[in-house]
Amino acid sequence: MQKEEYIKYVKENYQNKAQELLLQQIELFFNPGEIKKNKYNQGDEVFLKKGTHIHGVPSVIDSLDWVVENGFIGNDFTNHSVANKIKSSIGMWDIQKDMTLKDYITEYSGFTITYTIGRGPGSKEITELIPYHKFDEYTEKINDDENIWMYWGDQTKEVRFLPSLVANKRQLAFILNMESDYAKELVQNDVWNEELDEETVKPFIDYRYLEKFLKERHNRNAQTTDRETAIMFGLPPCLIEGVFVGRRIENDQETLNYIKEKLPDCYICNLDGKVIVGN
Repeated sequence: MQKEEYIKYVKENYQNKAQELLLQQIELFFNPGEIKKNKYNQGDEVFLKKGTHIHGVPSVIDSLDWVVENGFIGNDFTNHSVANKIKSSIGMWDIQKDMTLKDYITEYSGFTITYTIGRGPGSKEITELIPYHKFDEYTEKINDDENIWMYWGDQTKEVRFLPSLVANKRQLAFILNMESDYAKELVQNDVWNEELDEETVKPFIDYRYLEKFLKERHNRNAQTTDRETAIMFGLPPCLIEGVFVGRRIENDQETLNYIKEKLPDCYICNLDGKVIVGN
């Protein structure tokens, strides 16, 4: 689709402030400003600054080709039959603190655990993130705490959507550098942004999820999650600085060559957080 088609879709489906923000985002998308990218050599450890965005894709070649050509765009702009919980936006993982990619992968290849302190009407639920291979250690500590009555766990959402240490479902994810003023302007139009009033965000939410979303929006935790963004319309491919891959692709030289051919200015790194192809 062309820019004019995206604008037409917005004008036909949105009104008031929601329409204004979407049209503003489309203009920004197609008129990129100064872009910052970090440079890495083979063997370097990748460092993620707070605010870095990451997005995983379900297939490798098809998804890679589409993203390189079109960028990251909400599904309903390109396939009107798709019904996402958060509409006309693209989901991203927002790095919450400065950290290495290795630590990020270890942390989010784990579990989220929820436990109750006390029982009955006065009990309190707490949700925490447990890193990879730390589940037994953490639950043993909980079992020794007389104030904790019960607990349950879930896989992190990253395990479903990104390359991880525990699953091979996803094999490729993009690392987006969000340090430039241009990138920071783009991410202001985030449906999760608490500074936006409810009337502005309501048109972006599927009615079956609306009540839950409005409740979670101001009370996010490690499970719901507190590290997701939903950027209105999308983000351009020029923000990509690197790609990290799962074990299957790491050992597939033909695919690595293809990725590098499509993204010659970007580095490729693995689940150890190490660069395997520099930029």
